[in-house]
Amino acid sequence: MMINLRINKIVILMILTLLLITFGCSNGLKNQDNNLNKLEYLGYMYLENQVKVYFKNYSVENYLITLNSVAPNEENLEDGITELTFLNNGNNNSSLKIQNNINAEENLISKALLNPEENYKQVLNGQEFLLKINEIAFEKSTNSIIKLIDVAEDSRCPDPTDNNETLSNPGTCIHEPKTLIHIIIETPKFKTFDEFIYKEQLNDYEFFYGGNYVNISKIEPDIGELNRLIPDSDYVITLSLTSKD
Repeated sequence: MMINLRINKIVILMILTLLLITFGCSNGLKNQDNNLNKLEYLGYMYLENQVKVYFKNYSVENYLITLNSVAPNEENLEDGITELTFLNNGNNNSSLKIQNNINAEENLISKALLNPEENYKQVLNGQEFLLKINEIAFEKSTNSIIKLIDVAEDSRCPDPTDNNETLSNPGTCIHEPKTLIHIIIETPKFKTFDEFIYKEQLNDYEFFYGGNYVNISKIEPDIGELNRLIPDSDYVITLSLTSKD
């Protein structure tokens, strides 16, 4: 009887051990999948007959990355950022493809990498420039690409200083006049800036991204009358990008 009890205890312990090992392996696989999903695209740069593309959390074992169906010519890792260099004779527009080698169910990612000097509006570091909705600008010294996606809200006033809130003599602009702008900026080695920004009518909006100061100073056309509906095609914003150094 005692022998049977001991055997039962041993069997139970073995089963529990197997369950713990299985659970641990399962967690390990889940953690591995989570790590694979953390691959971050950090922009690109066109050089003479080369295209450099930047990633975080990249490994050649986990991901197959090609440009125009060709593997990278060189790979460098610095400060946690992988730089993949691809040959591109003629500096032509390119197609980047990313395939997960471990998780076959993950969709193949494809992204067009256009030569910014040939396809986008050229602007200068530290100087103001204009952008319309869906227009894209390129600042060469910082390799920054700036795109205005949308003007989502516009509550500006004809006279934003007419903000008297007294009941006897209320102003025409007692709310906070502002505009909601959707902008995307891409600078190599930095995560893409893709944000909605509220710009107050009476103040510039400035922020820091990718080693550069970005300033939004003006939105046109002006508001001639309250509740005026402005077509998207008429909007123009004035902004500048200035490197920190």
